[in-house]
Amino acid sequence: MPVQVRPDGPIPAKIMVVGEAPGADEERVGTPFVGASGHELDRMLHEAGISRSECFVTNVARERPFNNDIGNFIAKSKKERSHEHMELRDKFVKRPIIDGYRLLLSEISMVKPNIIVALGNVSLWALTGIWGITKWRGSMLHTDTDPKVKLIPTLHPAAILRQWSDRAIAVNDLKRAARFRSGLPYPDPRWNFIIRPTISQVISILTDLIAAADVGPRTISFDLETKCGHIDCAGVAWSIREALCIPFWDDYWGENEEAEIVHHLYRLLTHPNAEVIGQNLLYDSQYTYRHWHFIPRVTQDTMISWHVAFAGLPKRLDFQASMLCDQYKQWKPDRTAWKTGG
Repeated sequence: MPVQVRPDGPIPAKIMVVGEAPGADEERVGTPFVGASGHELDRMLHEAGISRSECFVTNVARERPFNNDIGNFIAKSKKERSHEHMELRDKFVKRPIIDGYRLLLSEISMVKPNIIVALGNVSLWALTGIWGITKWRGSMLHTDTDPKVKLIPTLHPAAILRQWSDRAIAVNDLKRAARFRSGLPYPDPRWNFIIRPTISQVISILTDLIAAADVGPRTISFDLETKCGHIDCAGVAWSIREALCIPFWDDYWGENEEAEIVHHLYRLLTHPNAEVIGQNLLYDSQYTYRHWHFIPRVTQDTMISWHVAFAGLPKRLDFQASMLCDQYKQWKPDRTAWKTGG
């Protein structure tokens, strides 16, 4: 009969750490995260300002999968499904996942954590229904359990041991979790984003920004979304929380309105006092030159700055945001919904 590895830690606990499944060392000792990956987890928690002793540590599955591969409990395709698999959420899994998931829900109810650290894909999926740890790591999420609990997903320590360069990324995520263990909610950023604006809104905002640039230096964040060689929309931000999205698809504007908007963008983005910043603006500038016949007055390209400072790390904007922003949640699914009309 398979050995069941029990959780470890205080009840209640401010922080709950949820892994995927035990390994050979955990099976032998009967405690989660005591092998090489467990020792590395302890070191990373310490660097993030978290003591292992203050954490309730558990796994989704309570028994070791064959070859230590959690994939042996989850069918990756229809061909892998068998009579042993049962549907849970959107996946077909074996009994250890089903039983472990039920135990996990009861543990959350008992432990009453202020925040949960989800280590790896399976724990992220079990607690949120989301799959894709490399995309979602560092995001400020909530579980979809009842009650909802704050959750920060990050890379599993076993994955860190295989890819050591990712260690600093995981420690950064753990530091974010440490900041929210007190029980306080995530901060409300109070975004003021204007989308689907009227022509009067666009002209009024751009006119005000041009007037501000007439007085002195003005930092403007600029971004384009393109499709099939055409400009879909332009984004202009003038503070951390304020931005304007100007659509250019499906004849959103009349010909004269669009010409007026482009003229105001030209006046703003080429203004001598405009300090235009953005991600991969070499790409965007090709489009502004081709379609609007001007090049913004670029003072900083964040992609280039990041790559110069951290050449070994990914230079995608979402990755930069996951490492630097006080308020971060993966936004790529929103972009997919926008492209499909959602």
